[in-house]
Amino acid sequence: MPDTPSTIIRDATPLYDGARALHGYFLYTWFTHFLGVLLHNIQRWRAAGLLDEDGRASPAFRQLPVDFNALDLEKLAYFCGIYFYVESAHKQANYRLMHVTTRKRVLYLRGFDYEAAVAASDTLAVGIATVDTTRFNHTLSELLGAEFDLFKAMSPKDLYWETIGPQRHFYGDYAALIRSANQPIRSVHLNALHWKDDIAQLAGQVDYFVVYVSSITESVLWEMHHLIDTGRAPLTTVVFDRQAILTKNIHADLYKDIPALAIGPVRWLPSRERSSDDDIRALRDELEKVFTVIDIEDLDAEAPALMARIRAAAPVQPDAQRNTWLDFRFYPALDDATLDYLRRLDDALWAEVEPEAGAPIDALPFRINQILLRVFTALLFGQHRDAGCALAVYAGIMKTLLDHYTAAGRVEGFDSPDDFANGLGALTDHHATAAAISWAFLCSGQPHEFGNYTAAARADYDRLFTAARQQTEAFLRALHAT
Repeated sequence: MPDTPSTIIRDATPLYDGARALHGYFLYTWFTHFLGVLLHNIQRWRAAGLLDEDGRASPAFRQLPVDFNALDLEKLAYFCGIYFYVESAHKQANYRLMHVTTRKRVLYLRGFDYEAAVAASDTLAVGIATVDTTRFNHTLSELLGAEFDLFKAMSPKDLYWETIGPQRHFYGDYAALIRSANQPIRSVHLNALHWKDDIAQLAGQVDYFVVYVSSITESVLWEMHHLIDTGRAPLTTVVFDRQAILTKNIHADLYKDIPALAIGPVRWLPSRERSSDDDIRALRDELEKVFTVIDIEDLDAEAPALMARIRAAAPVQPDAQRNTWLDFRFYPALDDATLDYLRRLDDALWAEVEPEAGAPIDALPFRINQILLRVFTALLFGQHRDAGCALAVYAGIMKTLLDHYTAAGRVEGFDSPDDFANGLGALTDHHATAAAISWAFLCSGQPHEFGNYTAAARADYDRLFTAARQQTEAFLRALHAT
């Protein structure tokens, strides 16, 4: 990969690979929906002759103030909202981990539901997934959530189910989104490159462990061996779900057959192995030698004894080690060379679009696209403050265009009053949503910081918003002078 990455995206493979290596299919879907809008704009402009061979704006493109077809508020709002839910959930967990309390802490180590997807059309995919662990999440939260502090790693399916309701807040009501992320089981985000280290840290910060065995995978076996090796087996209850393991076998077999079925292009297809009856029996027998084991069918009857064991568990760490945060390692689980390229691309995009020191606006629709591409690369690395800065620039441009067309009383190409009103409405919505999300990102602080960052956020937002307005006004003046 080149030392100085071009901000003209000719090969988007590293961007798609980055999204794929974040947090499973659901997050990947919305990251790539948003990225797809930006790349489709580039392809459309190139096909229309608005981009030269070097990928930059042609003279004709420089005369176009705004391309309404390039704006997609839904994709922007969902992309930002789903990221912010992950970050907010992790921050809620950190608050509980850093807070001195007498409440017992329980680390819930869970099996992950299986999931695959095939494309039904260019824009629609059909998913195939198990739901055993999702159901058990609700069971455990109702059983233990009122009395104990529960922690788990957020799975891709958790993110899907937990954001169905909060999606109504994605267009800017991030205070409500933060509240919705405060689930009975606090969810941390784990990077696939570091999950063992983070589970080991969490294990040293809790009092008791509940392991739900709904599949036999390398990760769940490692977690149970870790509990044995660190002397925590006596503080662990295993809930064994034989039927869930058998259900996973059905899915493992189906996933192997999907490519040959020719039912559509494969969008998401992890490799899964089935577990034989002998494997299941042998694991159940081995677990019972070292852990307290409950079959899922007996959980209701065994619940009082489980709760008594948690209450009786003594804290295993002094407060200095117990009450600390877990790092938010939100970035692609990729090799160092690819990560370095993506980070340098992120830096190069900001250097290009930053309104105080970046390049003057050549073609405004292209600049808007590059700003949103910078939002994508910033959130690819969990840098929501950087994304907030880019969105402040975007909000400044939208407000300037709104004021410009309101004063002009017309929008080029929009001949009817309804079209004009719709154009102004689109600019109003984009400005308001971008401003609200930018403000939330800038005020958030890091996922282990709990303070008031309003003053710094206001200074950053006002500076970038104003500079973007001035730069856009200069572009519009020059455009109308020609």
